Amino acid sequence: MKGRTICFTAFSVLLCLISFPVFAQPTWTIEPFGKEKKPEKYEEKKLGSEKTADKKFTPLRRIVSNNITHYNYYFNANNKLNTVLERAKIAQKDDYSKLLDFYPYSLDNTASQSTELDSIIYKSTAGILLHDLRSDWVDNMYMLIGKAYFFRKQFDSAALTFQFINYNLFPRKKNEDDSRVVGGTSAGSAGVLSIADKEKRNVVQKILTLPPSRNDALVWLARTYTETDQFGDAAGMINILQNDPNLPKRLRNDLDEVTAYWYFKQKTFDSAAVYLEKGISNADNKTDKSRWQYLLGQLYEMSGQYDKASDYYAKAAKHTVDPVLDIYAHLNDAKMMRNSGNEKELDNSISSLLKMAKKDKYESYRDIIYHSAGMLSLRKPDTTNGVVYFGKSLKYNESNAAFKNKAHLELGKIAYVQKQYKKAADHYDSLDVTEPSMSADSADIADRKASLRKVVAQLDIIEKEDSVQMIAAMPAAERDAFIKKLAKKYRKEKGLKEEDAFAGNTIITDFGNSKGKDNEPTDLFESSSKGEWYFYNASMKSKGFNEFKAKWGKRDNVDNWRRKSAMDAGKNLNTNIDIDAPQTSDPLSGDPGNGKPVEYSYDALMGDIPLTPEKVDSSNSRIAKALIELAKLFEFDLQDYQQAIYTYDIYLQRFPDKLADGEIYLGLYHCYTKLGDATKAAYYKNLLDTKFANSSFANMINNPAALQPEKKNPETTKKYEDIYNMFIEGNFASAIAEKKIADSIYGNHYWTPQLLFIEATYYIKERQDSVAITVLNNIISLYPESPLKDKAQTLIEVLGRRKEIETYLTNLEVTRLPEDDKIIVSDDKPAEVVKPVVTAPVVKRIEPVRNVPVQKDSAIVLPPSMVSGVFKWQPMKPHHVIMILDKVDGVYVNEARNAFNRFNKEKRFTKVVINKDALDAQKSLLVFVSFESAEEAVAYYDKVKKAAPSEVSWLPASKYSFLVISEENLQLLKTNKDIPTYKILLNNQYPGKF
Repeated sequence: MKGRTICFTAFSVLLCLISFPVFAQPTWTIEPFGKEKKPEKYEEKKLGSEKTADKKFTPLRRIVSNNITHYNYYFNANNKLNTVLERAKIAQKDDYSKLLDFYPYSLDNTASQSTELDSIIYKSTAGILLHDLRSDWVDNMYMLIGKAYFFRKQFDSAALTFQFINYNLFPRKKNEDDSRVVGGTSAGSAGVLSIADKEKRNVVQKILTLPPSRNDALVWLARTYTETDQFGDAAGMINILQNDPNLPKRLRNDLDEVTAYWYFKQKTFDSAAVYLEKGISNADNKTDKSRWQYLLGQLYEMSGQYDKASDYYAKAAKHTVDPVLDIYAHLNDAKMMRNSGNEKELDNSISSLLKMAKKDKYESYRDIIYHSAGMLSLRKPDTTNGVVYFGKSLKYNESNAAFKNKAHLELGKIAYVQKQYKKAADHYDSLDVTEPSMSADSADIADRKASLRKVVAQLDIIEKEDSVQMIAAMPAAERDAFIKKLAKKYRKEKGLKEEDAFAGNTIITDFGNSKGKDNEPTDLFESSSKGEWYFYNASMKSKGFNEFKAKWGKRDNVDNWRRKSAMDAGKNLNTNIDIDAPQTSDPLSGDPGNGKPVEYSYDALMGDIPLTPEKVDSSNSRIAKALIELAKLFEFDLQDYQQAIYTYDIYLQRFPDKLADGEIYLGLYHCYTKLGDATKAAYYKNLLDTKFANSSFANMINNPAALQPEKKNPETTKKYEDIYNMFIEGNFASAIAEKKIADSIYGNHYWTPQLLFIEATYYIKERQDSVAITVLNNIISLYPESPLKDKAQTLIEVLGRRKEIETYLTNLEVTRLPEDDKIIVSDDKPAEVVKPVVTAPVVKRIEPVRNVPVQKDSAIVLPPSMVSGVFKWQPMKPHHVIMILDKVDGVYVNEARNAFNRFNKEKRFTKVVINKDALDAQKSLLVFVSFESAEEAVAYYDKVKKAAPSEVSWLPASKYSFLVISEENLQLLKTNKDIPTYKILLNNQYPGKF
C-alpha cells in the first residue's frame, strides 16, 4: 500500500510538471567564449546551453536542470547578493539630524565589494552556460547578473541586462514568431497599453520556482534610469507600468518604491512621501521599515503636513530597535506641535527626553538626549535650561565628536548673544572644525573664533586695568591686607611654601631649601590626642595632605615625576595671557613672563598697582586704547554695530576729553549709517565737521580721495574689482569674506553704490530681507545722487510686500488663452484680450542693401563681404539683438533682464520680448526678439547700448556686450561659439560699429 502511495504521488507530480506551459526554443544563442576558441582540451565538448537546440526538454531533463541550477548556482549567488546588501547597510552611518538617504545603503558601499559582486556574475553566468537554456531559472540568473551590475554602479551594463531580459525572456508558445514588440508600444486588451506579462502559475510552480523575472526587470530598468538621472525615460516606464493591467500585484509595492525614489531624486518631497507610504511594506525587515517611517516623517514635515509627520515619527519610535533613531524620532515628534506655540507640549517632550536619559538602555546616548532637550528648550525659548542641558550633553559625551561640537557651538552662540565674549571664545576654541558636521560652517566659525580671541584680549586689558585701579583706590591698610591675601592664594595654588612670602623682591623658584623646623619631616603616624589611627582621623589626613602639597606640589600618579614636573614647568613659561590663570603671568600686570619665573611676592604684586599719577595716566591710556580697539572689532570684524555703538558710548562717558581727533565720531557715524539711522549718523557727522573739521577722519567722509591717494593705488583698486567680480560671478561666500576684510582696512569711502547694490541682490536671493534693506538704505543715504537710489527705493518697497506678492502668485490660477489671442496691457485700465483681425497684407518698401547677391547658374552667390566662416549676412530676414554676459551669476542675469524690461516699457518698445539663453557654461545670453530686418535691430541696438550704463550701472562694462544677429546665425553661433568670426561679418556691414 505504501509503495502504491509513493508511485501515485510521483505520477501526480509528473503530471503537474507536464502541465507546465510549453515554450519554444530561445531565438538567441550564447557564445561563452566570444570570438576566442575553446581550449583544445574542450574543443569537442559541448556546454549544456549549446545542447539546447539538440535535445528535447523532457520532464526529467527539466527536473534535473531546475534543481541543479537552483540549488548549486542561484541559491549561492542570491545569498552572496544579500550579504553584500547587509554589509552595505552596516557600513551606512545615518545622520538623523538631516534628511536621510532614500535607501539604507549607498551604492558606493556596495560597489566597494566588487570581488563579491564579480563572484555573483561569474556564478550566475556559469549557471546559465552549463545548463539547458529552457530551465525555469535562466531568467532569474540573468536578473541576478543585472542586479550585480547595478550594485557595482555599472549602470550601462545593468540596463543592457534588464533590456535583454525584457526582449528575449518573455513566454513564447510553439510556432510563435518574433514579430511581437516586447516592452514597446503594443496595445493590450481593451486598448490599454501593456508591456508586462500576465503571471499564470499553478501550485507546483509557485512552490518550486520563482516568478518570471521579466516584469521585475522592467521595474529595475526604471530604477536604473532614475539612478543615472534619466528622469524622462524612467517616467515613461513608470507611467506605463502604473496603468498596465498585466503588472502582477506582487510588484505594485516595488513600483511604488521606485516611483517614490524618482520623486525623491528630484526633490519633489510631497509626491515622494505619497508613493513611499504606499510602498513602505516593501521594506526588507522591521529595521528598514522603521527607518522609512522616520524618512516619511521628514518628508511630510518638509511638505508642511505636520500631523502626518508626527504620526510617522511616533511609529518610527515605536518600531525601531536603534536607540539613536528612537531619540530623534521623539525629538522630531515634539517639534510637530499640532497647536502652534503650545509651550505645554514642549515641556512634555522635554520631560519625556529627561526620563529617557535616566533609563539604563539609553545610558550611552545621554549626550544626544540632553542636546535634544537643549534644542527644545531654545524653542520655548528657555535659554537658562538650554545652557544646563547642553552642559550635561558635554558632561556625558565620551567620544561623540559631532555632538560635542554641536553642544559647544550652541553654547558659544548663546554666550555671544548674551555678550559673554569670554565664554563664547572658550566654546568656539573647543570646536573641532575638521569634524565633518562642521564643514559647512567651518569658514564662519574660524572667522568668529579669530575675532573673539581679539575681543577677549582687549577685554582682559580693560578688566585688568580696572581691577588694579580699584585696588589702588583702597585704603592703604586694606590694600596691603588684600595683596598679602592674594599672594598667599596664588602661592597656595602653585603649591609653594608660605614662609618668606613677603621677603621683598625674592623670586620663588623652588619648593623650599632653607633649613628650619618647618622643613623637618612630619610623622604621619604620630598618635593623636584621641588615640585614633592616622588614616581614621580626618583632620590628620587633611593636615598631612596640605603639608605634602605645600612642600612637594601637586603631583600626578605617574613614573618619573621629577622629570615630568620640570618639563611641565618649562612649558608653562611661555603661555598666553589669561586673567583667570595668574600662574602663567604676573597676576596683576597681565604681561607674559617672557621665559622668566613668575613672582608671587608682595613687592612684585604691589609693583603693578598704579599709586602715582603717572601710573594712573598710563593705565587709563591702556583702557582708552583697548576700548577703541574693541569698538573697531565689533564694528568691522563682528559687524555688531549696536555693540560697537555701546562701546563707543562707554568711551565717551569715561574719556570725554580724549576724542582721538574725531575717530570716535567717525565710528559712531559709520555704525548708525549701517543701522540705517540717518538722523544719528548726521548728528555725529556734524560733530566731526564742527570739532575736527581739518582732521583726517573728517576727510574720510567729506573728501576721501584727497586724503588717501592710495585709493588710486592699482593694488587697492584691483582688490575691490576682484571682490566686485566675485559677486558678479556668483562666488558670494568669498566675496562677503573679502569685502569684510577690505572694509576693515580701507573704510567706508571705498564703498560704491554698485557694490552695495549687488550685495543687496545677493541677500535678497538668500531671503535675508532685513540685511538687504539695510544695505539698500546705505545707497540712499550715502549716494543720494546715484541713479541706483531710485532702484534701491523700489526694491525696498517690493521687499516690504514680498510675502503678499508671493502669496498672490502662489494662489494665482493661470488660464492659457488661444494661440491667436493678444493681450493689450495699459497702465490706466485692466488688460484686454483682443481677437485677431484679418487684414490685407501691407507691402513695405525695401531699402537697397550695399551688397547685392549675384545669381549664377540658378544658385545665389553671396559676395565675400557677406560671408564669414559659416555665417551669412541676410539683412531682410528677422533679426535679434543679443546681450552676451561673461561669467555673470544667474541672479544678476535675471536682474539685467528685469532692468531692460523696465526700459522697454518706459520707452514704449512693447513688442520687444527678452528671452534667456546660454552660449556655454560661462557666457549667458539675453535675446531681444524680434525685429523684422537687420536695420530695425541695429536701430534698437543703438538705443539699448546707450542706455545700458545707466540701466545696469552695477554691472561692469567688461562683463557684457551687444550684437545684432539673425535666428539662423544665432543657432550657428550657439553651436560653434565663434564670436570673433561673426563680429567680422558684422563689421563688414557696419565698419567699426561692433
